[in-house]
Amino acid sequence: MRYLFWLQVLIVVHVWVGYIILLKILSIFLKREVNLEGPLPGVTVLLTVHNEEKLVESRIKNLLDSQYPRELLEILVASDGSTDATDHLVSSLSLTDHRIKLFATQGGGKSFTQNQAIPRAHNEIVLLTDGSTTFEPHAIKGLVRHFNDESVGCVTGRCLLREKDNSISASHSIYWKAEMLIRRLESSIGTLHTASGQFMAFRKSLFRPFSCKYGDDCIIPLDILLQYFRVVHEDKLLAYEEFPSTIKGELKARTRMTLRNLTCTLSKYPLLNPIKYPLISLSIFSHKLLRWLTPFFLLAIFISNLLLVGESSIYPLTLWAQLIFYALGLIGLIGEQRGHRLPLASLVFSFLLANLGFFLGVINAIIGKEITSYET
Repeated sequence: MRYLFWLQVLIVVHVWVGYIILLKILSIFLKREVNLEGPLPGVTVLLTVHNEEKLVESRIKNLLDSQYPRELLEILVASDGSTDATDHLVSSLSLTDHRIKLFATQGGGKSFTQNQAIPRAHNEIVLLTDGSTTFEPHAIKGLVRHFNDESVGCVTGRCLLREKDNSISASHSIYWKAEMLIRRLESSIGTLHTASGQFMAFRKSLFRPFSCKYGDDCIIPLDILLQYFRVVHEDKLLAYEEFPSTIKGELKARTRMTLRNLTCTLSKYPLLNPIKYPLISLSIFSHKLLRWLTPFFLLAIFISNLLLVGESSIYPLTLWAQLIFYALGLIGLIGEQRGHRLPLASLVFSFLLANLGFFLGVINAIIGKEITSYET
């Protein structure tokens, strides 16, 4: 029982602290550069939308304002069964600018629509984005130039979350900064296996149609790794996105992402082979699988600690440390409900809320639940 307790503690510490330290060490010895020199290729920006009449015009304008050669840019708007004025607005814009094209489906979910739209892209480089995202003027150019390196199959940039004045957004920002650090380090050693679906580009020739129950940001990078191409993260390229800023919204988003990404990752099980893919499998286990299993480790640590209280003087202390940690989370919840940000307590609460989302996502995956519908 003692060995089980400390093994689980070490796993949790590795996932949330030790893995970052390991990546920093590996990046010193295994850092891989990317060749950026060469002509700019043609790029198709695939904007997938569903009933976004309030956003679609400003989003297209944002893309047209990009500092990218006019003759090399195509904007393909894929409308997933929109029933509002979205399709009409895009059609009207396409009459004034030939770079804008509309592809409308009768519905079927975001992944279904992307599978249908990507083969219709006129350029080899396809860049995925959403209606609620905003690009900086040089973002497309900075992202696409990485494809001058023939080893690169997918490139993703850094998404900054628009913060709201509450602990959910603030703490998620801390979580997201840590996530961006991990992606940057994984990219430097060639083990990055995920991307930001609202700001990612890839070679059309490497695209493989995927199940509608998977997300593009998970499945496309994994498919590209299986074809022996690199996934690269460029930290200096920025896009802006909003993330749910309520308890319910955060929990729902985290649960949904865990469910889709867990089932997707396990479907590409060859990458988990430590003999064939030693570093990539280590990254997937540490960055994804073990992180999603953290709430189960935390529960097992608490139960095993209860059983070990009488074994040694250290175990009452570790139990009290856990009780204080969870009490801080409860205080953070109360503060959140009353509109107060309590620095440490709010951070602990947001960590526990994220892990509750992981827990529900894993359970949903175990019982076979699937999500295919589009959600903004």
